[in-house]
Amino acid sequence: MANTLEKFGLNRKMIMINAVMLFGAFITILNQTLLTPALPSIMRDMNIDAATAQWLTTGFMLVNGIMIPVTAYLIDRFSTRNLFFFSMSLFTLGTALASVSTTFPMILTARLLQAAGAGVLMPMGQTIMLLTLPRQYRGVGMGIIGLVIGVAPAVGPVISGLVVEAFGWHILFKAMVPLSLLTIVAAYFFLENMGETTNITLDMPSVILSTLGFGGLLYSFSTLGSTGFSTVVTVSLLIGIVSLILFIRRQLQLEEPLLKVDILTNRKFALSVILTMLVQAALNIGPVLNPIYLQTIRGYGASVSGFIMLPASIAMLIMSPVSGRLFDKFGPRKLAIPGLFLSAAFTLPMIMMDENTSLYYLAFVYTIRTIGLSLVNMPLNTWGLNALENRVMAHGTAIGNTFRQVAGSIGTAVLITVMSIIVANSADPASISSQIYGINMAYAGAGLLMFTAFVLTILFVKEEK
Repeated sequence: MANTLEKFGLNRKMIMINAVMLFGAFITILNQTLLTPALPSIMRDMNIDAATAQWLTTGFMLVNGIMIPVTAYLIDRFSTRNLFFFSMSLFTLGTALASVSTTFPMILTARLLQAAGAGVLMPMGQTIMLLTLPRQYRGVGMGIIGLVIGVAPAVGPVISGLVVEAFGWHILFKAMVPLSLLTIVAAYFFLENMGETTNITLDMPSVILSTLGFGGLLYSFSTLGSTGFSTVVTVSLLIGIVSLILFIRRQLQLEEPLLKVDILTNRKFALSVILTMLVQAALNIGPVLNPIYLQTIRGYGASVSGFIMLPASIAMLIMSPVSGRLFDKFGPRKLAIPGLFLSAAFTLPMIMMDENTSLYYLAFVYTIRTIGLSLVNMPLNTWGLNALENRVMAHGTAIGNTFRQVAGSIGTAVLITVMSIIVANSADPASISSQIYGINMAYAGAGLLMFTAFVLTILFVKEEK
């Protein structure tokens, strides 16, 4: 493996640096979805309802999303080693606290500590990968990152479902503590400082506006699917939009902005952000709708729904580095157009599934759909980041990650709301056929997003190597 990577311009030192960064990112991303199948057990043990327990995932997402925009400043201000040690230590502290939690406030605090560390590690890993690889080989590097981003949350529910049934939910965190400590030890020996630091000042009004803006948007859309347009959702949405507008205006006026949003004037980068936002919104709905269909409607257990999505995870494991290599050879257009067509085409069977759809057929269709998306997401992301200068690369990865996370949250919330409205307005909302039709229409919305990205790619993504 090392010899293969050396062909792409990485010496052994750079390989070890990237390996440590990516393993740390993998652990933190894995924890985002690891807890979902364990929520019923936590609810029973701590005597809390679903709305309260949901904060363990919503709170993680909020803090994670709030931290990502700040990472550009942190990467510019602090050395790679110090920032990695601090973020990974914070995540490990939260993991250790969660492993011994006996009350809800205790485990919620643990999850927020985990999220604060995780929010820094993934954008930093992307930035280091892009800075260490020659431009002509960045596709391979981003393909490996795509593997981490895609596989970790996909295998999380499968692992969690099996482990929780056998050993209880505490073991999920206890198993992560030694892995986190091992990562810190490896970083001590192999991680070196990359890039140059600058003595820039942290603009606190920007931090506050960023927190209110991105936090308000993420919270409003994460709760929209379950509560509808309630007063809380509407108010948080308005606060998020207004704060985000003020945040962008302030960044354009500052000499040393928290986030250099002016790089969005770069046409290629802006187009890549828009396209990957559409793809992320369409991609995120599958892991939400499939368990609803399989568990709530078909009556299967959590482990079955996890195994249905496992072939797609394996396909992404294989295709992410392959798509990166193909990007380096052919450019974005020759991958994105067939990838989006494949994804949209294999969303059609999801629109037509009913209560008798074969599980093998569902797994096959979902896997091919995922393969199509793997040809699109990271190649388009790499194409946009390649258009930026190295000195603003940290800001590019921060903007891309933030906007994709917001898009994923918005897309999921809107499509789940569409499903809920359709079911509620049907002749018999309690019937299986009405519920499946709602899922069909949510997938139709995802297909529309992919078709929109398909058209935009044909029109604006030009032939390029």
